[in-house]
Amino acid sequence: MKNYKEKNLFFIGELKALREQSLMKKKQIDNSLLDKPVSYWIKEDRLLNGVGKEFTIILRTKGCGWALGETGGCSMCSYVQDANIEEIDQNRIMKQFEFAYNDKIGEITSDKSNYVLKIFNSGSFFDDSEISADVRKYIYKKVASVDNIKEFVVESRVEYINSEKIRELSFYLKGKYVEIAFGLESASDYIRNYYINKGMVFEEFTKVLTLCKEFNIGVKVYLLLKPPFLNEQGAIDDCVASINRLIDLNVNTISINPLNIQKGTLAERLWYQNRYRPPWFHSLFKVLKKSLTQEKLTQVRVVSDPSGAGSKRGIHNCLKKECEKSAQMLLKKFTLSQNLAVLDQQEHECECKRIYQLQKSFN
Repeated sequence: MKNYKEKNLFFIGELKALREQSLMKKKQIDNSLLDKPVSYWIKEDRLLNGVGKEFTIILRTKGCGWALGETGGCSMCSYVQDANIEEIDQNRIMKQFEFAYNDKIGEITSDKSNYVLKIFNSGSFFDDSEISADVRKYIYKKVASVDNIKEFVVESRVEYINSEKIRELSFYLKGKYVEIAFGLESASDYIRNYYINKGMVFEEFTKVLTLCKEFNIGVKVYLLLKPPFLNEQGAIDDCVASINRLIDLNVNTISINPLNIQKGTLAERLWYQNRYRPPWFHSLFKVLKKSLTQEKLTQVRVVSDPSGAGSKRGIHNCLKKECEKSAQMLLKKFTLSQNLAVLDQQEHECECKRIYQLQKSFN
């Protein structure tokens, strides 16, 4: 990675400057909020073997070590602005989990649906400076005790993963299906590091993938649809190539995340300068059709639940209400059913598709 940083000094400097500007504007988080999670909710979701519900908890930690370090973080991500920046006492992290868990556990245990529990912390679940080993163990024991929580998902950068942490995760949750989600973003080292500034090479990911498989831990991969500096056609080609490569590696789940414009990021600066447009829904549907077959979908779960969908800052077509609503419903149907045929069931055929075809090689 040293060679990458040396070649990328200007890019890293720009990202650091933008991050520092945004953090200077960040308001101090009220002390009373540190005992409560950023957010939590229950909604319908696609589980491994059918439709169920997700219980998501977003914990407030000090934030992503990569974003707070000397490299400036990723070019599209502002999640560090939801973080505390300063370290939080681990007892308070535990209280955040308990707050959400105690509020929803009655609803979950009285429901006949199967659930997946997703814990996010705008950083890495296995970074000990964000979430300690004791807190992780406490969470594992709580999850293991709830029968209809069938799946458990957390996120991490690859550098925080080791055999000891994976072994402990496997031991406490041996009765559940467990996935660790990694923000690979692209199978291309060049795009990942020179357009996104992820600071990771593909070989590091494959080593962690092998380790997870040794302990029967599932691997979920986030792919970024249309990183900065790619046009629409380039984004399609990159995402299709990435999906095919990941299927060949037998990853368990692929989550396609169309870029949404977050405040204080390089992506936002490019957007304000009219040098970047979030991806079209038309492009996402092309990616799904070009990269997948129904047979492949028996090997891998492919999902997409875009932030800011249908708005100027998120994935969108022409922003007409009927067009955006139809596209969002189509994507939801595909994600829940894992049936490619639903992508041909467009309820609203919009004239913007012709404009898209003319523009996709230029923006």
